[in-house]
Amino acid sequence: MEFVTLVGMLGICSVEDIRNRQIRVAVVGLAGTIGVLWHLMKVRLSIWDVIAGMMVGCAVYLLSLLTGGKIGKGDALVFMVTGIYLGLWENLILLWISSLIAAIVAEVMLHFFHWKKTDTLPFVPCIFAGEVLLLLGGCIR
Repeated sequence: MEFVTLVGMLGICSVEDIRNRQIRVAVVGLAGTIGVLWHLMKVRLSIWDVIAGMMVGCAVYLLSLLTGGKIGKGDALVFMVTGIYLGLWENLILLWISSLIAAIVAEVMLHFFHWKKTDTLPFVPCIFAGEVLLLLGGCIR
C-alpha cells in the first residue's frame, strides 16, 4: 500500500513536471499525509529514521535556495515525502540514483537532441525512474 502511494505520487508529479515544470503541492501533501498515517498504523521505520529521511529533502531545498532555483523547490518537497516512506539511507540512495539518471538523460539530450546546457531538465521523472529501478532491484523494502 505504501509503495503504491509513493510510486503513484511520483508518477503524477512526473507528468506534471514534464508538462508544466511544476508539481502540485496538494498531491505531494496528500502522499506525505498518507505516509505519516501509514507509519502511525504500521511502524516500519523509527521516527528518527523518518525525520532523517525528510532532512534529505531539506538539504535539497537548501541547495535550491543556494543555486537560485536551478534545483526546484518541488523536487525538495518530493524528497521530503520520499523520506517519510524510505528513511534516511534509502532516500539518500534514491537521490544518488536519480542524479545519475538525470546526468545520463542530460548527456543524451545534449548529444542527440541538440539541447543547450542552459535548457532545463525535469527532475521528478528521474526520481520516479530511480524509485522504480530500486524497487525492481529489491534495494528498497
